[in-house]
Amino acid sequence: MCMRASALVILVLLAGFLSCNSPDSANGPTGGEQLPTTTFSIDPTKDTVLKTPDGALLKITAGTFDAGGAKVVKLEVKEAISPEEMRKGSLSAHAGDTTLTSSGVIFVQLASGQNVSILTSFDVSIPARTLQQNMKLYKGRLDENGFVNWGVPEPLGSTPVPASDGKAIYLANCASCHHLKGNATAPSLAFLASRRDQRWLFAYTRRNDLLLWRGDPYSCYLFNRYKASVMPEFKDLSDADLTAIYQYATSASESMGIDSNAVADLKPAFDSCAKNDATCSGVIADKSKTPAVDSSQAIYAGASLSENAYYTFAVDKHGWYNVAASGDDKATVDSTAVGDGTMLEPLQSCPCGCNENAYRKASHIARGKPAK
Repeated sequence: MCMRASALVILVLLAGFLSCNSPDSANGPTGGEQLPTTTFSIDPTKDTVLKTPDGALLKITAGTFDAGGAKVVKLEVKEAISPEEMRKGSLSAHAGDTTLTSSGVIFVQLASGQNVSILTSFDVSIPARTLQQNMKLYKGRLDENGFVNWGVPEPLGSTPVPASDGKAIYLANCASCHHLKGNATAPSLAFLASRRDQRWLFAYTRRNDLLLWRGDPYSCYLFNRYKASVMPEFKDLSDADLTAIYQYATSASESMGIDSNAVADLKPAFDSCAKNDATCSGVIADKSKTPAVDSSQAIYAGASLSENAYYTFAVDKHGWYNVAASGDDKATVDSTAVGDGTMLEPLQSCPCGCNENAYRKASHIARGKPAK
C-alpha cells in the first residue's frame, strides 16, 4: 500500500514537472481564426526585434526560448487594431460590463510542432493609436462560444505621456470646420492617421496652399471637392501637436461609438477618378512628370516623420493581449464639434484639375493677405 502511494506521489510530481516545462504553444482553438496570421522565424541565440504588419514591436533577447538545440524558432502573431477587425475576430469589446476603447489587440504564440518553451518574458510594444494615460493591459480568454473575453486590468510596463494636448489644439484650431462625423464644409479628421501617409498629412495640414501650388493631385481634388474652400496655414504646429490632434480626433470618435465606416474617406473616390476618368488621369500623369511635384523633399519640406509612441508590456506565455481604456475613461469632446454627419453632395464629375488663378487666391487667403 505504501509503495502504491509513493508511486502515485511520484507520478503526480512528474506530471506537474512535465506540464511546467512543456512547449508553450497553444493547444486547440485560440480564437480569432478569421484574422490573418503572421509567422516569424528567429534565431533563439540572437537578440531580435520583430515588427508586425500593424506596427507592433516584439523585442526578444537571446536565451528567451528553450529551443532544445533548434536553430530556428517560429512565432505566430495575430492583430486587430480597429473595431471592425475585433468583430471579425470575435474579440469582445468589453471586460465584464465595462466597454473598452482599445489601442490594439495582439495574439502571440509559438507555432505548433516545436519542442520549445518560454524561459524568460519578452517585451511587446503596441503603437499608441489612442493616447491616454489611463490605458491598461487586458488578457484574453476564449469562452465556450468562441469569443475572446477580457479579464481584470493590469498595469502596463510603460506608457507614453502626451507631449501636446490634442483636445485643446483640436477645439481651438480645427473643430469649427472639421466635425467628427464630417460635414459639407470640411472632412472629418477621425481615422485619418491610419488612412493617409503621415508626411503628406502633416504637410497638408501645415501648408495646404503649398501643395496646391506644387500641383499635388489629391490636394487639388480636395480643394475642388469642397468648392474651393480655403484652409488656413498651421505651419507652427509641431509633429507632436499634429500627432496629438489626429489621435484625439480618432479616440474621441471611437469613444462616442462613431463607426469608421460611417466617416467618409475621399481617397477611394479620388483613386477611382484617377483610374477611370480620362481628364483626371491625364492631369495626374502630367503632374507626375514635374520634378517639383514628384519630389518628396520639395512637397514635404519640414514635415519630418515623428517617432511613434508605444504602450509596452511583458509576455511570458501565449495568449491574447489588449491595450485599452475602460468606458469610464473615454476621451470627451464638445457637442459642437461632433456635427450632424451631413455629407457632401454626390460627386457629378472628377474635380482633379489645378487652376492656377484659384490657387493663387487660396495662397493669399491662407496667409491672411488680401486675395488677388
